[in-house]
Amino acid sequence: MGIFGGQNRIKSQSSTTTLIAEGCTVNGHLKVANQLQIDGHVEGQIEAVNQLKISESGNVLGEITTEHLIINGHFEGICHATRIEILSCGRVSGTVYSDNLSIEPGGKFMGVTNPFEKTTSTQEIPNLTDNLTLISNDPDL
Repeated sequence: MGIFGGQNRIKSQSSTTTLIAEGCTVNGHLKVANQLQIDGHVEGQIEAVNQLKISESGNVLGEITTEHLIINGHFEGICHATRIEILSCGRVSGTVYSDNLSIEPGGKFMGVTNPFEKTTSTQEIPNLTDNLTLISNDPDL
């Protein structure tokens, strides 16, 4: 029987980890239902429901939203997470929103910490252009 038929078929599991391999570069918005491990380079917005790991070779520039963030590589940007662990090779620069931040000896953090807050989806942001007032000294405006 062929490799795609019968009992050789592998079923998806709900606890699957998505991997961005070393040497890969991803730009844009990533949304993962479970766990994500980054060994490569990612720029943009990342949403990982359960857990996001940035390995020693991993590099992330952007905004992260997750339940549990483990950093052993490089991260620069804004992070919203219930729990953040910066491991011994981890380097973080930016703003983190978390009530539980731990840094192992050797780990580096340069930035600002704030209490955890749920992020607002773009659909819930009001249209601010209706409330704008032009202030100018130019009589021609």
